[in-house]
Amino acid sequence: MKTKKSVRIGMNILALLIVIFILAPLFILVINSFRETSEIFANPLGLPSKLYLGNYIQNLAHTSFIRNFANSIAVTAVTVVLCIVITTLSGYAMSRFNFKMKNILILWLLASQAFPGILMIVGLFSLLNKYSLQNNILGLIILYTTFTIPFCSWLLKGYFDEIPQALEEAAMIDGCTRFQAMYKIIIPMAVPGIIAVGTFAFLLSWNEFFFALVLMRDNANYTLPVFLSRFLGTGGAVEWGPLSAGALLTALPPIILFLFSQKYLISGLTKGAIK
Repeated sequence: MKTKKSVRIGMNILALLIVIFILAPLFILVINSFRETSEIFANPLGLPSKLYLGNYIQNLAHTSFIRNFANSIAVTAVTVVLCIVITTLSGYAMSRFNFKMKNILILWLLASQAFPGILMIVGLFSLLNKYSLQNNILGLIILYTTFTIPFCSWLLKGYFDEIPQALEEAAMIDGCTRFQAMYKIIIPMAVPGIIAVGTFAFLLSWNEFFFALVLMRDNANYTLPVFLSRFLGTGGAVEWGPLSAGALLTALPPIILFLFSQKYLISGLTKGAIK
């Protein structure tokens, strides 16, 4: 049954309104990044009277933005690599091997996502402080990696379940070891799921604020979310111009990542969640 033309038009208009509503904050952020703070205070939703680049110059030349950006890049990149390697192996093992308490392990992985991280902050802070990892980006990397392992392992397990085992068996009959069969056949077929896992790990580690705020003490060790939270001027007033510019620069990497990986991300999440 064909959809009526009026219904299609109405759905398209509704979709357009939703897109405008979602993109409006980003549009305002872009506009305000090119306005002086005094102009923003006078008219927060207005257009810039001139193209003002001072906010970007202040961020890049007169703050620790570049250092904090490098911290976020380092933490995120290492976390993504570790997450992909660990969860690919663990997801494959849970999909292909039978062992005692396997179902309990899978349930535990899912149950661990039900508890907010704030419940663990005292214990984690004490543990990291004991091993001199407090105020150290290595501590953040360890935390973020452990946070991503449960969900990503479960996601990849479901994705590997969708790939027939007969492909590996045929490869092993032809002389491949199990690892070679996994590396040459299974992993290339699981690329969408792996990209979905990498994107999840990227967004979690790039945007995480609470643990970075608690664990980091020196400005040089801050990640970008913590750096942006300290953007205060004289008397505690928020410097909206530089903050908008910094927030826009911080938002660009996730936006670019999503634009390039959205095709794989959607298929990876849907296929991995079927089982």
